[in-house]
Amino acid sequence: MKKILLTFLISFSSSFAITYDEVLSIAEKNATNIKLSEKDIEKVEYQIKEAYSNIYPQVNLTGTYTRWDPNYIFGFTPKNQYSAKIGLTQKIFDYQVLNLLQLSKQNLELQKVVKQDVIQKVKDTARRLFLASLYYKQVMDIKQENLKYWEENFKYVEGKYKAGLLAKYDYMRASSQLQTAISDYQLAKANYEKSIEDLKRFLMLEDITPPEGSLEKLDIPKENQDIKNNTEIKVLISQIQTAEKQIEYQKSANYPNLSLFVNYQTNNQFKFPSTSEVWKKGYNLGLSLNWSIFDGMAKDSRVLQAKTDKSKYEIQLQDKIKQVETEIKKAKIDLQALENQLKAEEENLKVAKESMRLSTERFKANITNTLEVLESQSNYLNTQLSYISTLYQYNLRVFDLLNLYGR
Repeated sequence: MKKILLTFLISFSSSFAITYDEVLSIAEKNATNIKLSEKDIEKVEYQIKEAYSNIYPQVNLTGTYTRWDPNYIFGFTPKNQYSAKIGLTQKIFDYQVLNLLQLSKQNLELQKVVKQDVIQKVKDTARRLFLASLYYKQVMDIKQENLKYWEENFKYVEGKYKAGLLAKYDYMRASSQLQTAISDYQLAKANYEKSIEDLKRFLMLEDITPPEGSLEKLDIPKENQDIKNNTEIKVLISQIQTAEKQIEYQKSANYPNLSLFVNYQTNNQFKFPSTSEVWKKGYNLGLSLNWSIFDGMAKDSRVLQAKTDKSKYEIQLQDKIKQVETEIKKAKIDLQALENQLKAEEENLKVAKESMRLSTERFKANITNTLEVLESQSNYLNTQLSYISTLYQYNLRVFDLLNLYGR
């Protein structure tokens, strides 16, 4: 992945400009969605601790005080009655608890895979924003170069006009074109500044030093990549595994559970046949077997629901695999078409640049008028913008392909 990304070939004019790797690192550190995913993992870890509590001994302490109405009691019941009890319960066998632990652990693995998917999406968004900032910067640079050309042209035309060598119409056209170039540059600058604001917002930073350099064509990922590295496919696979654990958990409700209990208790009472008050103390212990023989088919219904959920995930997985395979094929088709378009536009760019140079020289030699200059410069500008736009779209499709491969 790093080798492919390094082919971005960003030529930095300032060592303080934010780099591609820094953007990815900051995004993974500050992204809200990643932080929320980490909290989901933390929550599941606490749920695992809660599940383990079912296999530990349970100790309960109970104390009561009862004040009886003398008109209500008789015999050997104290008017002020006290009792205390401490009990310990230990599960000896509970198959559902064991399956609950397995389900909780699988759910933790699912959340970790979900986090990988979130990181992938954050990384993909970060690199697209980084690419967009470079694209809008290059558009701004092209518009600035165009502005400089029309500023020089206007000075030249103005000097010729004042010397009486050019008509007022030529002067007005040069002035109009200069104002258009200024407006285009200001718009391009605004778009670039907005792209930087989008990057800052996503990185959760107050300020950054904008990236420097220009767009370069990215390398296409190698063939025969395993689509199961796609993070969305990984999530669905993990969801199926979790659903399988859920089925086993629901099935385990059909098994009996066995527990050991030990109680020690004390209470006050009158000692027969006297009326003196004494405290009775003692313990009891035993085994408790609980087995739900019939619950109105509730357990079976929960098992069927869990199986249905698993079937839904399996259907979604097959659909996602087909979708990813189709998107990969479409991305490759687009990249091939864009590759051919780039080659054609590279040639068009050379022709447009030479045409602009020749028309400018002819105009200065009074062989042609400003209309030809205007057309040639406009054609050169549009060819530059078309080329950089195609290159931008090409790189975006490479990012699409990387994302589909889970890279």
